[in-house]
Amino acid sequence: MKVAQERIEAVTAAIHAHDFLHCLRREIEQLQKVVFHDAPRVDWKLARASAEQILAAEIITRHKGEIDGVYFALRDREEGGKPWNAALRELAGSIHSYFTTLLGIVMRRDLFGAQAVYISPEALEWIKAPVGVSTTTEK
Repeated sequence: MKVAQERIEAVTAAIHAHDFLHCLRREIEQLQKVVFHDAPRVDWKLARASAEQILAAEIITRHKGEIDGVYFALRDREEGGKPWNAALRELAGSIHSYFTTLLGIVMRRDLFGAQAVYISPEALEWIKAPVGVSTTTEK
């Protein structure tokens, strides 16, 4: 599913313009640092751009490009008794978990094409490996 560049730019601009999206992007970036802290090939200079694309992918695929869907997902968590910061962390965790799986990596590649950003080269290696071939190394 390739999305028009104009749509990607509009969603990216919204991430920059709205505090709640900016905070969510920051939480996703932080999760990348926590989850992949020990990965030897990670390029940390790409963490912010990767987190931004992960959030954009969420907005485009789950919320039909509408940022209100993300806002209401946060508000639902708040109405469920979670403080705003906890709601941000929980939603960021869900988004990060989904878009760093193999399926999420493929979806991001399909959405962003050659501009897809991954903090680790392993992401592309995983999706290029033939079915049944291990992509992990034994120590």
